[in-house]
Amino acid sequence: MSSWITTVDHKRVGILYGVTAFAFFLLGGLEALLIRLQLASPGAHVVSAEAYNALFTMHGTTMVFLAIMPFNAAFFNYMVPLLIGARDVAFPRLNALSYWIFVFGGIFLNASFLAGTPPDVGWFGYANLTSKQFSPSHSVDFWLLSLQVLGVSSMISAINFIVTILNMRAPGMTLMRMPVFVWMTLVVQFLIVLAFPPITVGLIFLLFDRYFGAHFFDVAAGGDLHLWQHLFWIFGHPEVYILILPAFGIVSEVLPTFARKPLFGAPVVIYSGVLIGFFGFGVWSHHMFAAGMGPVADAAFSIATMLIAIPTGVKIFNWLATLWGGTIRTTTALHFAVGLVGLFTIGGLSGIMHASPPVDLQQTDSYFVVAHLHYVLIGGSLFGLFAGAYYWWPKITGRLLDERLGKVQFWVLFAGFNTAFFPQHYLGAIGMPRRIYTYAADAGFAFWNLVSTVGAFGIALGILLFMGNAWRSLRAGPRAPADPWDGRTLEWRTASPPPPHDFDTIPPVFSRDTFWREKYGRPREPSPGPSSGDHIHLPAPSHWPVLVGLGLAVMAVGALTHLAIVIAGTLVTVVGAFRLALEHHRTPAHEHQVGSLDLDHRKVAIWVFLGSECFFFGTLIATYLAYKGKSVVGPEPHQILDIPLTTISTFDLLMSSLLMVLALAAVQRDDRRQARLWLFGTAFFGLIFLGFQAYEFTHFVREGLTLQRNLFGSTFFVLTGLHGAHVTIGVVWLLCLWLLDLRGNLRVTDAIKVEVAGLYWHFVDIVWIAIFTLVYLIP
Repeated sequence: MSSWITTVDHKRVGILYGVTAFAFFLLGGLEALLIRLQLASPGAHVVSAEAYNALFTMHGTTMVFLAIMPFNAAFFNYMVPLLIGARDVAFPRLNALSYWIFVFGGIFLNASFLAGTPPDVGWFGYANLTSKQFSPSHSVDFWLLSLQVLGVSSMISAINFIVTILNMRAPGMTLMRMPVFVWMTLVVQFLIVLAFPPITVGLIFLLFDRYFGAHFFDVAAGGDLHLWQHLFWIFGHPEVYILILPAFGIVSEVLPTFARKPLFGAPVVIYSGVLIGFFGFGVWSHHMFAAGMGPVADAAFSIATMLIAIPTGVKIFNWLATLWGGTIRTTTALHFAVGLVGLFTIGGLSGIMHASPPVDLQQTDSYFVVAHLHYVLIGGSLFGLFAGAYYWWPKITGRLLDERLGKVQFWVLFAGFNTAFFPQHYLGAIGMPRRIYTYAADAGFAFWNLVSTVGAFGIALGILLFMGNAWRSLRAGPRAPADPWDGRTLEWRTASPPPPHDFDTIPPVFSRDTFWREKYGRPREPSPGPSSGDHIHLPAPSHWPVLVGLGLAVMAVGALTHLAIVIAGTLVTVVGAFRLALEHHRTPAHEHQVGSLDLDHRKVAIWVFLGSECFFFGTLIATYLAYKGKSVVGPEPHQILDIPLTTISTFDLLMSSLLMVLALAAVQRDDRRQARLWLFGTAFFGLIFLGFQAYEFTHFVREGLTLQRNLFGSTFFVLTGLHGAHVTIGVVWLLCLWLLDLRGNLRVTDAIKVEVAGLYWHFVDIVWIAIFTLVYLIP
């Protein structure tokens, strides 16, 4: 048991993700069944109105963040290194850390039931329902804090997989030779890195409104409730593709295998997936057609929504062309893959209807939208995940699932799903609003709601059949060979289940579908490498990821209870993070690699992280500009901003970047005395800047400008305060490097550590230039 808790093996982490996600999926499914029981007949009293609000909020939040996303992460973790011919992910310990943060975040969210205050404002938490005035209990606090914790997990994982895919591919595996599932994984990770910062900023604003009396969503103080909708849906619509693109990738692997022919137009399928990710950032406001944005915005987002249907349609035609003329083997995995194609097409067609603002105004907040969402996320994501489960189960477990029982499960699930959700199109069309907990007998909703409830229990039966099939397989299923499906990609080239080191020798890649060609075309060519896994270095297990995840959860609990618990959780998190970071000094070989991009993993990771930080600070600055001049009370900003003083502190911070350059140069030439001098000097200049900032904050408070005073105070203190927090992290980072140098652990071979810290430090300085210009120099 302890080996599973401390594991950093990508395969075990993948299994942990899958089992945990399935547990949360069952919990979300139970919430859905209670919702359907309440709506099965008019005037029912299965649950109260308050409990119903909590159920649909927790059902949506659980299915999106705790079930489908971690289900996808299970396949990312287990399969991606095998598919690209790698022995592990780029950062195994961070991989384990992302899992444990996810676990504790999910437990914290569901602890709201035990506390008697589950979230009850809908999974997208529209302002001002989330304000203290309308949600005075801790229900919204549980929701926003857990989403922040889960966001940290997702960001760590995304950076890890971007580095893994870009920098750890087997020799010969160019980008266009990567399997489509790996491509879709890569697109999803970039979506996470770029889409999560806006929702993070929105949650920070909400936290400051609820805990510290800020005014970001306070209309009386000049705030705009639409700000939350924009921030949420800038994240929320890419999130739809975060959920569905992995399923598209799975289908693109399953169909060619069981049609026994290459994927038709594979490069076009890849390009269409990239385009879906790109266009996904330009359609968010089609969720806001009812918000009164005006004809120009409505037209722009309507056109963008229609355009995004093109690359999606391309995929569907490519999948059909792959099946056309193939030697079809009707396995359970193929059933689920073809089921996705059909059901997602229905969901996509109803989505295109919503691209038209007049049609959307008719259908918004009705059960038609509920039907559309579920056809996309169950007919799409869930059916795709089941296709992947049946396809890769023998690789993961070394045993086969019962194909006959699997097909029964497919047809039960298929029938139950359509029975549950197709009638909801009609219910929405005749006017049934969503989120109502009951309805009158003469409303005309009763019959189809009863049918929908019967279908929901059909879905539950399908899930139970899968659980029974999985149990039978694990107990006494037939042993699976290495390549039970006559597969095309590299994961079938190794044993089932794979050894700890994945491959005895890293397989060379000569083309797309390289393993297929190796078996039936080009003879296998020898490649250099060890003949067995006995002396291959693998990273050691670590218990520090568990401690860091626990520390974050304790901090969240403290935010609901007492400051002392927040401090205790922070100490646990910081100590765990330091110990986790310093572990690699004992076994450095695994994580210090130069990969396919001819760059160290850590350098690729920091560039990805800084790209995400650009969106984070860009969102903060955009909010400041949107709210500029909307303060209605308090002192005028230009009267109290001390521009000469801030100019000095700005010059100080810019000079620290010069010292950082000198520090890196000193480390690269192994001049330890100069390295220590410049590292400490950079940190000292950072501390001087923070001192100036602390003085400025106290000056503002004396002049009557506080976080609570007006909208300028809210935006100013949060924007500059979060930048100051980044400077603080940089100072601590630099002092750690200085201490490493004092202990003789920072030599020429460790220059990359200073280079990575330097990139972060220069970025923080550049951000301050933008803030100083926009806040202080422009009236």
